[in-house]
Amino acid sequence: MKKIADLLTLKKPSIIWIIILVTIPFVVKSVYYLHLMNYVLILIILTLGLNLLTGFTGQISIGHAGFYGIGAYVSAYLSVTMGLSFWIAFPISGIITAFIGYLIGKPILKLKGAYLSIASIGIGEITRLVLINWTKVTHGAEGFKGIPSPVFFGIAIDNDLKYYYLLVPIVIIIYFLINSLIDSEAGRAFRAIRDEEIAAEFMGINVAKMKLMSFIISSFLAGIAGSLLAHMDGYLSPFSFSFTQSVSFLMMILAGGLGYKWGPIIGVFLLTFAKEWFRFFNEYQLIIYGLMLVLIIMFMPKGIYGSFKEIFLKLMRRRNEDAR
Repeated sequence: MKKIADLLTLKKPSIIWIIILVTIPFVVKSVYYLHLMNYVLILIILTLGLNLLTGFTGQISIGHAGFYGIGAYVSAYLSVTMGLSFWIAFPISGIITAFIGYLIGKPILKLKGAYLSIASIGIGEITRLVLINWTKVTHGAEGFKGIPSPVFFGIAIDNDLKYYYLLVPIVIIIYFLINSLIDSEAGRAFRAIRDEEIAAEFMGINVAKMKLMSFIISSFLAGIAGSLLAHMDGYLSPFSFSFTQSVSFLMMILAGGLGYKWGPIIGVFLLTFAKEWFRFFNEYQLIIYGLMLVLIIMFMPKGIYGSFKEIFLKLMRRRNEDAR
């Protein structure tokens, strides 16, 4: 029971989760599902950043598909048009997206609540329109084609198995870096802002600076996630970075558990595979997503991870009381 508690509470980050990730390709024989797993890993990177911004700092963004698209197109442009290696395009795409996040975040983070949400929707939609209409750079509605696969010491990472093992270490590193940040003094400042912004200011926290930092980090992670998507698929369509996509990202962290370290991971798995299971009902996807979210909020207000963790810890406490 103690080992299970450690895994659930992450008091002892366990090697078991890393082993599970490494061995998945030996269990998942289907190329299609392995490709889906790669997509899941990319979305975990993005939602870890969104969870930092929304779950831990309390700033709602419904426009993160825009940053995802910026990172993807910057990486594609650098690789195809400028002929740069993936290993150069990958970090630069994150840095440029983070810089754009800085320029956007500076004014819009002065807004709060519904006003911030509406502004973020506007940013996402403006980005999508730029991707469609700036044809000289983005190739417009026909999409960006011929994006090369990464090459590692002369080996082309050109299939789903190789790409999976490229993604796994990146996801693990980002996960532990984000967790370290959450557990640091900065993380405590983020939570203080989320819980009570005015009180956080009285405590001496530079609220504007910390909100902007959270926004920049989440933009950076969305950017590198976009870069990884571009080089995995080899093709980009501006219609992939829509308002619906931004909503699905927010739903992932809400369903998994907003403000929990494992929330994004569980939410991404749940909604990505739910989308596959219901893909034959494409026109009703948003309705199905909405119903799922309503049910989770009604019966699991802390999300799947948060609710199960709470139930498990209650059982543990009851067991300890009975043992006395």
